[in-house]
Amino acid sequence: MKYKYIKTSINNQILEVSINRPKQMNAINPQVSYELKDIFEHYKKSNKLKIAILSGEGGLAFSAGNDLKHTKSESDPVVPFGGITSSYICYKPIIAAIEGYALGGGLEIALSCDILIASKNSTFGFPEPKVGLFAGAGGAAKLAKLISQKQALYLLLTSELISADVAKDIGLISKVVKSGEALNTARKTAKTILENSYLAISATKQIILNEYKVDFDPNEIEKYSEVQKLRESDHFEIGKTAFAKKQKPEWSW
Repeated sequence: MKYKYIKTSINNQILEVSINRPKQMNAINPQVSYELKDIFEHYKKSNKLKIAILSGEGGLAFSAGNDLKHTKSESDPVVPFGGITSSYICYKPIIAAIEGYALGGGLEIALSCDILIASKNSTFGFPEPKVGLFAGAGGAAKLAKLISQKQALYLLLTSELISADVAKDIGLISKVVKSGEALNTARKTAKTILENSYLAISATKQIILNEYKVDFDPNEIEKYSEVQKLRESDHFEIGKTAFAKKQKPEWSW
């Protein structure tokens, strides 16, 4: 498959994947999702690839999340974000190298990685409620399992943005490095992991994923009554319009 919105390279059993929409802050549209799904399915099945690194081009954002121009359109993929935030189960390590913003769906993707290395200038948050959406691709469920429930609720309900240092303090990310050094640090970390038994690495990840149940089934979201109310409402259209006009939304009741 020829990729339009991601860049890939392979070096010594390490797959590097970079979201390549820097002018759009690496926002995720349906094509990006399809490309991410394809490359990470290839990574999962490949016997030659042992570690993957995921980053964003441009230095301003890992990913600013869903591209609002495409959200709720007929062209949306069945599985958002390539499925790696929900149904994707792989026992090989994935490292996120984060520079700049990791917001909404971008943060959901980052949280699906095993090790998160972020530069000092990184910013994290779930702004979805500001436009009538929620972190429904696995982000809300995972966040409450990765950090404390109360901290998760605060971030998800207020849409407050936090710095890399705060994210590290609450256990959201693994390591903070100097600005511009996230990818290089991720590469060094990958090489360190490669020195270990890849079978031991896979066994370790399988145990943690199964014992802590950090996977998420997006089909289960249909059972929540409040989710159905939101989806049947006009809140997303209200939020998207207000966002485009740089105004505060006036929610219907």
